[in-house]
Amino acid sequence: MNIFNQINQSGMKNLISLKAIALFVSMLACSVTFSGCSDEDSDSIQAEVVFADDVNLTIINQGEFSIELEQGYSIIPFEIKSNSEWEISFLFENDNTFCFAYPNKGKGNATVHLCVNKNSSDERCTGKMHVVFPEGSTKSKIVHLSQKGNIDNDKNDEFDDLYADFYTTFSCFECGNPITIHIFDVYKDGCVTCPWCELEIPYEKILKKMYNLK
Repeated sequence: MNIFNQINQSGMKNLISLKAIALFVSMLACSVTFSGCSDEDSDSIQAEVVFADDVNLTIINQGEFSIELEQGYSIIPFEIKSNSEWEISFLFENDNTFCFAYPNKGKGNATVHLCVNKNSSDERCTGKMHVVFPEGSTKSKIVHLSQKGNIDNDKNDEFDDLYADFYTTFSCFECGNPITIHIFDVYKDGCVTCPWCELEIPYEKILKKMYNLK
């Protein structure tokens, strides 16, 4: 092989190496660009969960709170301030479902009602409420819930009086006859059947009627 062939082959190898390096750098740049766009999109997601000042709330860190709930029935409204989709889920200890949120998902700003059942047991009811923002997952919130039990209260009979506050009577959407229900019976069963015309009414519709929710 003469010197010119050696030079040509060496030049081709160097050219191939340069092309490979250029391709690698180009792919790396694309990767950084996509990653940057993702971070930028995440940074643009607004994700706030705001409770009223009278709620017994403790801030654990930027993404976690804890709330102490009274033993009786209660409805605690809070605000979600967001420009993206959001969804609420719960994780209860011992599978003891003692509260729910309505609505439990949506998009944009919303007022959510945390509906808490009465705790008739001696021990506290505990669980976690997760407020998830899929488009900005790093901004999701966790609310630790702890509801008082008999062990925390000396005067438990006062909570029995609160039970009546969560009964409501409304007119059937079909026949117009009166229906009396309790909010947590509705949640447990998923719907109410009108005793007059046997229309099945889902609990979401009843909650909107009871609390003038949108």
